[in-house]
Amino acid sequence: MEFKRKVYDKMLKWKNEYAPNYALFLKGARRVGKSTLALKLGKEEYKSFIEIRFDKAPNEIKELFVNSLEDLDYLFNKLQIFYKTRLYVRESLIILDEIQLFPEARQALKTLLEDKRYDFVETGSLASITKKSKDILIPSEEYTIEVLPMDFEEFMWAMNDDITIDVIKEHYTRLKPLGKINKDIMKSFREYLLVGGMPQAVVEYATSKDFGKVDFVKQNILNLYENDIETQDEENPTYVKNIFLHIPSELSKHDKQFVLSHINGARRREYKGPVRWLNEAMIVNIAENVSDPSVAFNLSTTEPSFKCYMGDTGLLVSLAYKNKDYLENELYEAILFDKLHINEGMIIENVVSQLLKANGHNIYYYKKTDKELKTTVMEIDFLIRHHNKVCPVEVKSTNNYTISSLTKFKNTFNKKIGTLYVLHNGDIKVEDNITYLPYYMAFCL
Repeated sequence: MEFKRKVYDKMLKWKNEYAPNYALFLKGARRVGKSTLALKLGKEEYKSFIEIRFDKAPNEIKELFVNSLEDLDYLFNKLQIFYKTRLYVRESLIILDEIQLFPEARQALKTLLEDKRYDFVETGSLASITKKSKDILIPSEEYTIEVLPMDFEEFMWAMNDDITIDVIKEHYTRLKPLGKINKDIMKSFREYLLVGGMPQAVVEYATSKDFGKVDFVKQNILNLYENDIETQDEENPTYVKNIFLHIPSELSKHDKQFVLSHINGARRREYKGPVRWLNEAMIVNIAENVSDPSVAFNLSTTEPSFKCYMGDTGLLVSLAYKNKDYLENELYEAILFDKLHINEGMIIENVVSQLLKANGHNIYYYKKTDKELKTTVMEIDFLIRHHNKVCPVEVKSTNNYTISSLTKFKNTFNKKIGTLYVLHNGDIKVEDNITYLPYYMAFCL
């Protein structure tokens, strides 16, 4: 089953504007759909293509990228014979799949691109981690695109629904309440909360509508991630796994801030690298605390304060209940129909982080603490920028909530403030210069 993905338009932009001078590098977590996208490009946009999978390629193929760079005629002829596929000048694509397993092929791209006979696509996980490629010259001739889990819009497309998203966008643009439709859309959104955006999970749900089977798929992906953690040699595997497994418990707290001391008295210097590893592997989304929202966010981040969200909310749900072989349909249905309130805030805030990331935002938040009283004075869940203005975003997972922090934030940073947003379970409304939106409209921001 093949789904429409937004990132494919970016891939076409590369083909039309940047190939053959740059190789396309599809970077993302395991099982996020990179290889599928590369194959789709090869099938639909080229006369022929060859896929070299470095997890299965024999040594005789790997050695071509080391020993045959001075004889490209031999290299390309060998590929054609081995893969039984004819290559056509300027009409063929060569896919270098899982290139992090053989970094020498990545280094060879400079020479291959200078030849200009064919286009090249790389797919990779963990490819930004430097230790794997410490002796490799990374080519500057790369056009990098991040591949993320499917967002809510892509999920609805996969459910054969092309209409709902258009309705959402229309009402968002006009800030017009949806009325009774909101309840129907919220049910679909809760399906997305539970299934998530990993393509395999979405395929299973689209096919079976069985949450138990979906959870089985997600648990397998989590097991794959844990195996990657245990077998990598960049950071202490125990430290990386400790952070990974603590994500649900840290997000279940009121302030969602990750406190390293909760991990058996862990010290920051020991865990800085493991946090970076998970972030670079794109398994998690790290949100940094901003001390001064009036300047560029990345210039005022406050170490060591951070929040650690799962890159995919569907995986978060399965990780939170990982002690079970698979999640019972009854539990999924309780969340689906808003009858389970335990950890609801964790799930909702995580999905907002995921949708903001998918829409091109880096993830930041604001928290001000009175050091003497040791109490939180002001806290904003997310900060985004629109037209050089800071837009605070508050996420409210219950019906009984206050907006005191939002008001304080506006009064403190008034000149730099744009639209104030509250994402909640209700409908669209504008009240006291605050725009209230349903959760699912996070992908519009």
